[in-house]
Amino acid sequence: MKTGIIFLFLAAASLSACAGEADDLPTSEMDATPAGIIGGTIDEGDPAVVRLQVSRPRGDDFSVNHCTASVIAPTVLLTAAHCVQPSQVNGATIRAFFGTDALSEEGTWVNVTETHFDPAYDGSNISAGHDIAVAILEEPVSVQPLPYNRAPMTQAMVGEPVRLIGFGADDEGWDGIKRHVSTTVNTVTPLLLGLGDAAHHTCQGDSGGPALMDVNGVSTIVGVTSFGTSNNTTICADGWDTRVDLYLDFIDQFVNAP
Repeated sequence: MKTGIIFLFLAAASLSACAGEADDLPTSEMDATPAGIIGGTIDEGDPAVVRLQVSRPRGDDFSVNHCTASVIAPTVLLTAAHCVQPSQVNGATIRAFFGTDALSEEGTWVNVTETHFDPAYDGSNISAGHDIAVAILEEPVSVQPLPYNRAPMTQAMVGEPVRLIGFGADDEGWDGIKRHVSTTVNTVTPLLLGLGDAAHHTCQGDSGGPALMDVNGVSTIVGVTSFGTSNNTTICADGWDTRVDLYLDFIDQFVNAP
């Protein structure tokens, strides 16, 4: 069985291209239909979870990459490093969408003025961790920020409930809609969280989105969607998250900035 690691962002060659075209994925991973939150439903809540759109020129047209992010301070979004690494954002326009359906007239767009990712992130070895980043909004938003986990994740948390949220495509292609799914933690490694099962996990376009757990009675970000593995039957066979508790120094410097 062929397996491979895929980045969980969704890219379209242009606005006129087929929605959900994953032209930025490795060629060997483009033989299956892109899918978003697997087993999920439309999420009309969670206002702090937003769609992150990166648009950059490409010849006479432009490309658009889609990720997910979470408000963790009035001007700070938490997302994945591979969504904002230089190859994605250099020369690009970056915006965040606040709402449920990014293709509707409802909701609000806010410009992103800068992005930063963990300096230890290696795009050629995403399973080595450090796939975490922030995006700084042009103006503060009134959305209640989500707290992020400060307690070490342990093997005792395997089997605990977790909720995943993202703007990934559904099985018919990208439709710009936020979805969520309830599932469980299945693996805790020194670097990553394995979340969900074959029928409930993240996929393309959900990159950077939050994994939420109940921590002391509060819904808290414990993971940031990073990557999944593909096989001969599906482009998204599972989902892996960056552990937020390992990167507090990196995150806090932006949240606590004047």
